[in-house]
Amino acid sequence: MTYEAIYFRPFNFQSTYPVRKAHAVQYIANPLYDWPKLREVYPNKYEQPVSPSPDPNDWFHMRIMVETKKVSVYVNANNRPVLLFEPLVPLNGKQIGYWVGNGSGADWKNLTITSAKQ
Repeated sequence: MTYEAIYFRPFNFQSTYPVRKAHAVQYIANPLYDWPKLREVYPNKYEQPVSPSPDPNDWFHMRIMVETKKVSVYVNANNRPVLLFEPLVPLNGKQIGYWVGNGSGADWKNLTITSAKQ
């Protein structure tokens, strides 16, 4: 089963190490395109820093715009995407899910899902 995910690493938001800071938001398309493969084959294309970086211990807002051949990820009130990419697998699905990896905790609130076709 293929699934795509966009996830954040808040512990990297304000890192003083440039390499870690560059791994703050990530796209994957498992099982073919996990993060180690994407990092090796497409360095700095499917993961980016979040700038300006929010407090990693506080709430932050995200907006994900999914189009046929483009996905844009925005954080807080920033009008410029922190991650912009063409998906590696066709966006044929009509489902959305929540993914929390490696036993991490996750919290979210005020979730809104809208369609541009409304």
